[in-house]
Amino acid sequence: MVLRGGVFHYLTHVLRLKPGARVTVLDGEGRQAQAQIQSVRADEIELLAEEPTRATQVWPRIVLLCGILKGEKQDFVLQKATELGASRIVPVQCEHSVPKLLGERGANKRSRWTEIVRHAAQQCRRMDVPELDGVMAFSEALACAEGRRLLLFEGKAPPVRVKLPPTGQAASITLLVGPEGGFTKEEIAQAEAAGFAPVSLGPFVLRAETAVVAALSVVGYAWWEGASDDAGC
Repeated sequence: MVLRGGVFHYLTHVLRLKPGARVTVLDGEGRQAQAQIQSVRADEIELLAEEPTRATQVWPRIVLLCGILKGEKQDFVLQKATELGASRIVPVQCEHSVPKLLGERGANKRSRWTEIVRHAAQQCRRMDVPELDGVMAFSEALACAEGRRLLLFEGKAPPVRVKLPPTGQAASITLLVGPEGGFTKEEIAQAEAAGFAPVSLGPFVLRAETAVVAALSVVGYAWWEGASDDAGC
């Protein structure tokens, strides 16, 4: 196995690994293999990999529909959503989204966002890389929903956890999170008509990027705790 480009730079110039060092290689599709560095040349590194194995981790499929945020906040959301287990990330053009990225502008952003997601997956040692869609209009994004559909709501609503599906079984969850300024009344009505149930993260009004992290953390912790209980841990 020969690696070049960004991976080569990371292993040799950031981690400063030498021949004989062992690393874990991920294919981004759920498989991993142990490998040993055989040689390091000017622009490439050669590894000898063992037989790959597939992950057996039980985790819900989480689809994140998130209103587009300004500047680095969008990068932050993509990175943290990857670290916290999102399976698919859909950037959504909402009424209150300040960046207007439908069409060519969104397509130009997507390649950069893809790199952010890929690097975040490597950093947290995920065996897979989340699916990253291009920017979608609100109504188009709603059609991507799978399984239990939850709308992060600023008003009075049940806690996120009570609306989650039972643990210990295959499940899909879709989280709909608004941009700065939240959703319009029309968007909320449209989401509810599409089967989304309003849920709350508590009494405080959170920034959009904070809401993404909090919601994914609640879902992940509840699932992990429930799966551990089911396994007798």
